[in-house]
Amino acid sequence: MTGKPRPDLNDAATAPYWEAAARHELVLPRCNSCGLVFFPPRERCPGCWGGELSWQPMSGSGTLWTFTEVHVPFYDDTWAEDVPYVVAVVELDEGPRLLAGIVEPDMASLAIGDRVEVTFEDRPEGVTLPVFRVVE
Repeated sequence: MTGKPRPDLNDAATAPYWEAAARHELVLPRCNSCGLVFFPPRERCPGCWGGELSWQPMSGSGTLWTFTEVHVPFYDDTWAEDVPYVVAVVELDEGPRLLAGIVEPDMASLAIGDRVEVTFEDRPEGVTLPVFRVVE
């Protein structure tokens, strides 16, 4: 494997998520039948299997639920200049949990329960990633 993986920006189930990220907005699918807001985006609600979905803007605020600091490049040297980096699960104030990166972490004080907010990273691979930073 060479190069970083890139999401399929044309996938019908995830395209609205990536399009919003490119505009530096965080949106998630919401089931019109049961009201569940969920991540990752998919064609059917994981709660009731309903197929009528709408896209809801998120506040971008949340809590650091868990995290790990990565020190070894993933697969090959493609990730070498990124290490160390933090991969985290963020619980949004609206409820869903997202797997995302933490930017500019202070590893000496980073802790589960820290408040975080979304920011966006425009990557050279041609995709914009929602990432999070710790807020005071």
